[in-house]
Amino acid sequence: MSRGGWGGGGVVPVAMVLLGLGGWPTGAGAQHLTVAPQAVLVDYREVSSGLRYSGSGFGGVATGHHGKLSAAASVVRLTLDPTDQSTAGAGFKATQLDAWVGYDVASHASVEVGILRRTADPEFAAQSLGALRVGVRSTYDLGPGATVSFRVDYLAAPKFSGGGRAAFSIDLGLGLDVRLAGRLHGVVDYAFERVNRKTNPGGTGEIDAPIQQTLARLGLGIGF
Repeated sequence: MSRGGWGGGGVVPVAMVLLGLGGWPTGAGAQHLTVAPQAVLVDYREVSSGLRYSGSGFGGVATGHHGKLSAAASVVRLTLDPTDQSTAGAGFKATQLDAWVGYDVASHASVEVGILRRTADPEFAAQSLGALRVGVRSTYDLGPGATVSFRVDYLAAPKFSGGGRAAFSIDLGLGLDVRLAGRLHGVVDYAFERVNRKTNPGGTGEIDAPIQQTLARLGLGIGF
């Protein structure tokens, strides 16, 4: 990701969200606050070039809801290796930061904005990506202590380490939060990301270079 794009400033908004969640009151006015470490499974592919990877990692998530406002922040560190179908000769590591701030517009629906930042190490082993999130989220109570959420985010103004543009990019999410015992929560999240990237190598005309990723996260957290 270019140093002047979303890659350079992504840490600050995430840190602000985490600090904000930690500073919210936990009395009657604060409806929900959960902090959880997570284990992560990932599948990543840059479709046109045949670069396909799978792997695992670890991370953490913090979510909170106070009045009509909600916020969430997630950080994961991933280790990816080429699959049998991949043309890549070596794997890489990646760090992904996500943050959202939402506002309830109905009893089960909210609008949200946020950021996505993913960096690859080595830098050009895969595309690093930064984008703004604009979307909606719907949340439902399944029963006492159990909540399911659905998320649809448009990824606006994406920046890539290898250049290019994307007229359409989307991130879909499904989450489950279950109170297991007392303050102990089970937290599950599945996310699908599709970025219809196009490049113009040598100025000879645009070619498709889409990026696709799925992330599955499972964690145990403490609720307040």
